[in-house]
Amino acid sequence: MKKLLLSTIVFSLFVFTAVNAQVTSGFKAGINFSDVNSFEFSNDGSSAANTIKDQLDGKRTGYFVGFLVDIPLTEKLSFVPEFIFSQQGKNLESFRLDYLNLPLGLKLEISDLYVNLGPQIGVRVWNPDRSGEFANFEASAFGGIGYIFKSNIFIEARYTLGLTDIFQDNNSTTFSNGGGTTFSNLEGKNAVIQLGVGYRL
Repeated sequence: MKKLLLSTIVFSLFVFTAVNAQVTSGFKAGINFSDVNSFEFSNDGSSAANTIKDQLDGKRTGYFVGFLVDIPLTEKLSFVPEFIFSQQGKNLESFRLDYLNLPLGLKLEISDLYVNLGPQIGVRVWNPDRSGEFANFEASAFGGIGYIFKSNIFIEARYTLGLTDIFQDNNSTTFSNGGGTTFSNLEGKNAVIQLGVGYRL
């Protein structure tokens, strides 16, 4: 995963310097609605396990903020790398995950409307008290639609689907507030809906 992250950064820098075009930049922020797809685990069968399981069903509402660079490739198509801080995971405090994400998108403009899609690499930067159970890196894919106003303000909706497991292999976690209930073999992938607004400089 580290080699993949390095390769994507090098590729971004190469495209940035190789394209002789009018490059613009901007920033964006908004709200996240996140969850963990394909969430599976084993528990110790205790009476408190079902209570904890119900708590794990809650989605998380968070925020994202970051900046972008728009590199034209043709009149309508551009390459848009971004650097985003994003709150993700589940609503239960122990499963709230924060990432620094690097989306590498292609944007196709259709008048003032545009669509974008591409891969994304994420680096986990914070988790309250269970960092040893979560993977440090994740890979995702995203797609979105947006609208650019004449004032250079834009709005965008995006869906990001995780492609890799957010948990470490052979993981287990014990919930002290659930009578010492232990969950093991946790598996799952991030899923995030983003609604945001931004400004192009």
